Amino acid sequence: SSDMGRIIEIPFSRNIIEFVAEKLLEEEKSDFSSVTVVFPHKRPILYLRQILSSRIGHPFFPPRMLSMDEFISTLAMEKAPGIRKIDNLESAYLLFQIVSEIPESPWRKSATSFSEFLFWGLKIGEVIDELDIELVEDSRLTGTGESWGETVSKKTQFLLGHLREIRQKFHIVLERERLTTRAQEYARAAENTAVQFPAIYFVGIFSMTEAEKRVIRHFLSESQRAYLIRQNDGSKWKSFEEMDRWAEKEVIREISSPEISLHSAFNVHSEVVRLREILTSAPLQDCERIAIVLPEPETLIPLLSGVMTSLNTDYNITMGYPAMRTPLYTLLEIITRLEETRIGDSYSARDYLSLLMHPLVKNFGYVIEPVYMRILAHSVEEFLLKGKPFIKLDEIEQKNEIFERAARLAERKISLQEFREGIKNVHEIFVRKIKEVKTFHHLGKVLEEILTFLLRHSPVAHYPFSVEFFHTFFLLSDRLRNSLLRDEEFRSSGELFELFRYLARETKIPFQGIPLKGLQILGPLEARCLSFREVFLLDSNEGILSSAAPEDSLLPFSLRVELGLPLHYQKEELYRYHFHSLIFSSRKAHIFYRETEKELRSHLIEKLVWEKEKSVRKIGFIKPERVALNLLPGSSSSFEVPKTSEVLGALQEISFSPTALNSYLLCPASFYFAHVLRLKERKEMEPDTTLIGIILHKVMEKLYRPFVGITLKETDYFRHLKENLPGVLDTVFFETFGEVYGEHYLLKELVLIRLKDILLRKFPGNTISVEEHLSSSLKLKNGITVYLSGHTDRIDYDGKEHTIVDYKSGRNLKWHSFEVSDLSFSGRTQLKRKIKSLQLPLYVFLYHRVHHIAYEDINSKLLSLRTGEEQMLFSTSTNREKFMEETFLPLLKSLLQEIFD
Repeated sequence: SSDMGRIIEIPFSRNIIEFVAEKLLEEEKSDFSSVTVVFPHKRPILYLRQILSSRIGHPFFPPRMLSMDEFISTLAMEKAPGIRKIDNLESAYLLFQIVSEIPESPWRKSATSFSEFLFWGLKIGEVIDELDIELVEDSRLTGTGESWGETVSKKTQFLLGHLREIRQKFHIVLERERLTTRAQEYARAAENTAVQFPAIYFVGIFSMTEAEKRVIRHFLSESQRAYLIRQNDGSKWKSFEEMDRWAEKEVIREISSPEISLHSAFNVHSEVVRLREILTSAPLQDCERIAIVLPEPETLIPLLSGVMTSLNTDYNITMGYPAMRTPLYTLLEIITRLEETRIGDSYSARDYLSLLMHPLVKNFGYVIEPVYMRILAHSVEEFLLKGKPFIKLDEIEQKNEIFERAARLAERKISLQEFREGIKNVHEIFVRKIKEVKTFHHLGKVLEEILTFLLRHSPVAHYPFSVEFFHTFFLLSDRLRNSLLRDEEFRSSGELFELFRYLARETKIPFQGIPLKGLQILGPLEARCLSFREVFLLDSNEGILSSAAPEDSLLPFSLRVELGLPLHYQKEELYRYHFHSLIFSSRKAHIFYRETEKELRSHLIEKLVWEKEKSVRKIGFIKPERVALNLLPGSSSSFEVPKTSEVLGALQEISFSPTALNSYLLCPASFYFAHVLRLKERKEMEPDTTLIGIILHKVMEKLYRPFVGITLKETDYFRHLKENLPGVLDTVFFETFGEVYGEHYLLKELVLIRLKDILLRKFPGNTISVEEHLSSSLKLKNGITVYLSGHTDRIDYDGKEHTIVDYKSGRNLKWHSFEVSDLSFSGRTQLKRKIKSLQLPLYVFLYHRVHHIAYEDINSKLLSLRTGEEQMLFSTSTNREKFMEETFLPLLKSLLQEIFD
């Protein structure tokens, strides 16, 4: 009828915000005070305001401009003013109180903690929110607990069976406490459509919940100055077909097709490199009309460092960035984990070191300047790497050697006391403060103190985006202090911190770009209703840009259908529409995606390509451009060390061990760093493979030393091993780690089982020596004398031959083996291919030289302490002397000759 509103459909190629501005100017001239404009989100409001003021050019009454959420809140508040909105964690907490009171509940309050219920609380909270926003009546929930057979768990069955009761009680609690949820606001707004809006424009709204449909339908039926303005190019959308029944429709058509190019990359960084190439290939004109859209927020930092730093242009970011990807979150994660793993007064040395080495702590300048704080941090690290896995704070504060080392490295005179105060302050602010925390309220207070200290005393204020990061975490500390859970005492700090981490992980940092100038960087939701001349869409992969996977909801599919709730393919239509609208509202679209074994381009791109190919009747019409990255340096950057007299002098001082020779064989640069410059790799706290190897060698030495020089019967040998192994393991582990628990305890038990199995397999004969040092020299052609040395793990004698045993802690012996075969070779490259390690024959050579025993009576073998596998150097048929004199020695000499050449 004539007093109804209208639906106006314009093509994607028309800028919807400009269209609304023109319509407003035409109908209202310059007094818009009676007009309300509702957009899906806030960003388009800025554009509309800018267009109106530039067109009118003098002061005017602007329309009331709202996002859909704000519009709904306005309607809901009319009905129930002064109500506080709660988040999903608080909803889950209220639901815990309700569910734990129901008889037969699997979550009885006496036996269950809130954090154990949290997963289920969030799930049932989602279900209630969906029922509320989709206006599902309570009466339709009878019988939702019908047996779903084996398809759902017992707990799901319980929640579904009591769904109606839980939802009713939840609503009663909300009303009583004057609280609301976002979904409840929508439901309340749907009941309260009595508010008058003389003229109202709904712009760019696509997929709607039942509550939104009811509100919009009401205004369209009540007022002839109500408009629903949407974009389409003649495609069929289920969502639009439903709207078409609400009011008369006016359609404006226009055929236009954007230029599309596809870029196939292999990771985020290659996408970013390609984007930079395109943007820097020509001067950027009219940047405001260019948008970079990021479906994956994590790509923001690579984009800023890899692209924006090379462009001489303003840019503006409008998107939510995950708080957990910030240095601040990492620091809070470390602080809470340190407290969680505390045993009495002892802290995990590994976690403590992570805290001290965090950039915000290492550069913390409260008592001493940041430069000295860094020196202090590294001095503490040196001390901890030598020590035990657990450490007391007092122990560090009283350890003079730490502060003496720091004072030696400091450029200006800093007293030991100043250094001691520096570390005490770090302990006070980042460790001891959190010790007493039992409630959200207290945690919020401590969080605020830590943030304030960091802002005042660390260089963080100069880091990019610090303002946004800190603002978000200050808001989070307020949320903790005002939360419904603020005074709840938790059984353990671990439970409290787990909930805090959940909140922080859910938190997005809003980069609210107010300026409309510069190149626009947005998320896909922030790009709705906006038109750009050129669009760069990154990360267009399946599962990121679109996901057709069914909702992970407690509600089984058949029940969703029965209750009339949205199904996953409706969500799929929403993704498709936004993608379509982004691409077709531009003149030129660049779509980037990653193509690897695990990653596929989105099916939305497949559809786009197929439609294009159909329209031009040619398969392969849009060819993706593959991004090639030249990551390998050219030959110009090869590493070379000239053998100056100084280097040759250093080589002369080396006593060549099997490790040094193997290192040269494998990689001369590595040999140069380790054996000429004598650089050591930085040690780690983790029990890495090297440390496990050292432990195993110590155990074997202590176990076999009592055997040296005595003749044993086989039964006595096995008895001694069985009885002594557990005690030896205890000693070695205590010497290495101090008190043994956690992963070190598990490692000890594992070693016990493995060694028992391996060592009790066969009797090796008598032990002549353990940990014997062998050394000798060799003259080369050019008159240079080279010193050789080796350290044998154990030497056995079975009455016939001496066997040199070398222990390996790895799984694969072939990396250390030496095949006795034809070793004719030309040059080191071929030698490297044929030989993995010179260790076994070099031991035989040294043993022969030192003890004057014939080659025929010596053998050497590898023994894996992980699998028990053995590998002998010589088989019975080998002519050992011929091999050593005619094959091995010439090979050894030519390798050494090359080193000294």
